[in-house]
Amino acid sequence: MRAFTRVGIAAVSGAVALQHLSTPAVAPARAHCRALATGAGATTANVRLASTIKTPHFPTTVLVHGLDSSKETWSGIVSDLTRLGFPAIALDLRGHGESPMGDPQDFGPETLARDIMASVSEIPLAQIVLVGHSMGGKVAIHVAERMKSEMPGVLQALVIEDMDVKLRPKAHPADEEMPAERVQQLREFAHEKGRWFSSWDAARLALLPWYENDVRRVESWKHTRVRQTSTGWWSDINPAAQRLARDTILSSSTTALAWDALKDAPFPIHLWVADASGSVCSWEGEGGINGMTTRVPLAQARLFRDAGHSIHNTARKEFLEALVDVIRSAAASK
Repeated sequence: MRAFTRVGIAAVSGAVALQHLSTPAVAPARAHCRALATGAGATTANVRLASTIKTPHFPTTVLVHGLDSSKETWSGIVSDLTRLGFPAIALDLRGHGESPMGDPQDFGPETLARDIMASVSEIPLAQIVLVGHSMGGKVAIHVAERMKSEMPGVLQALVIEDMDVKLRPKAHPADEEMPAERVQQLREFAHEKGRWFSSWDAARLALLPWYENDVRRVESWKHTRVRQTSTGWWSDINPAAQRLARDTILSSSTTALAWDALKDAPFPIHLWVADASGSVCSWEGEGGINGMTTRVPLAQARLFRDAGHSIHNTARKEFLEALVDVIRSAAASK
């Protein structure tokens, strides 16, 4: 009965409970816990904690998406790598996904490359394996060229997924050739608020004119590249960024120059190409895959048979196996 009464009092009376805990035997323990929580009296440095994006055993894989895409395209690969114990991070390029557009006048391969390098420095990651898909592959080439001299020892391997260094034609008319209403719509997309919509139907109607009214394509973005949030619908797709990317990255000759600068790169380079039916690459001709391997002999080309343009999704198992081999080789060479 005495034990029951003591517990009952402690349960209903905070004052009694505190008084009970302040016995000579318990007070030192409470003081020790408080010191641990606040760091009082600490004499040692903080421990750098390992995480899903950084470990001491393997380089972090940094994944860069392509045109009209976002970091979400890598969700399966990031999940696979994390499950296997390989740290990974996927980035949204400026104007894509959830990243702001910045000044449209600044948009270009060098600026996007600088964004990636800044993100790597901010985390910071000791060493990385860089993977760029499609247009992101061209950006990754610029990143690699810069990191070679500005961040030596950080980049351990470069993977270009289904992209060559050919010039693509500009696909959009100049502003003066478009109706004023269309120009205004583009300017709205360039601002963050321009990618918020009250409903899926509103997002769909806004995007369709910029994608040749391809209903099937735009509908496929519902709940993927156009997602419902607590306050509305957000579009990872940004026609304004697409236009700038076509004009300043896909049609730029600077990528070929950056590629040539990698001929003496101190890290392995891989060119992974989708099967002919789904690839955007050319094997022959100026800027094609064979020409790239001639200009940078250390680059190794590999064909993924039966794979579409997004090899990481259309041939996910084979892509993952190849990427794990690259990561393990990079780790072993440290």
